[in-house]
Amino acid sequence: MRRFLIDLIPIRRIRRKLQIKTNPVLRKLHKDNIIESDAIIRCPENVSLGGCVYIGQDCRFYAEGGLKIGAYSKIGQGCLILTTNHNYKSDTRIPYDNIGLLKQVEIGKNCWIGARAIICGGVKIEDGAVIAMGAVVTKSVPRCAIVGGNPAKIIGYRDIDLYDRLESQGLSYPQENELPIEWKRQTGFNKYISE
Repeated sequence: MRRFLIDLIPIRRIRRKLQIKTNPVLRKLHKDNIIESDAIIRCPENVSLGGCVYIGQDCRFYAEGGLKIGAYSKIGQGCLILTTNHNYKSDTRIPYDNIGLLKQVEIGKNCWIGARAIICGGVKIEDGAVIAMGAVVTKSVPRCAIVGGNPAKIIGYRDIDLYDRLESQGLSYPQENELPIEWKRQTGFNKYISE
């Protein structure tokens, strides 16, 4: 009954705060993590967040199959994570039958998922990986890899020695009360697309 009454509140921001305060599972997810108020997480009881995780605006996580996100990972605006799929290989119905497939998604620590990325079920993104904005990740991503495109492909790697040194010194972002304090302008344009 309480959930029904909260759903009747017309202002989404107020409704979301009340949902978090009254739902112990959502309250646990928000502890030590930042989840923007308009992010939607289906089946939050299947989600594990490592601490200092940021989940941006308009994110949609369908966590029926399980979702694990490591500490200090940042997920940009409008990302979609799916842990379910239809059984399109059915021999009884087309385009798919009534069997739902659940596949866990695991995102390591210190990962950066760019805006509007899509991550499909059964994918493991290892520590330190960077997912470019708009990427569609259908396969697992190795440690410190930079991937982009549809479907996502490896386009580079972070400096793994530098990553290991910074991680061993505990220099994950953000440190307590630390926000960007300086912006550096970069000039020039990217190279032309080659044929």
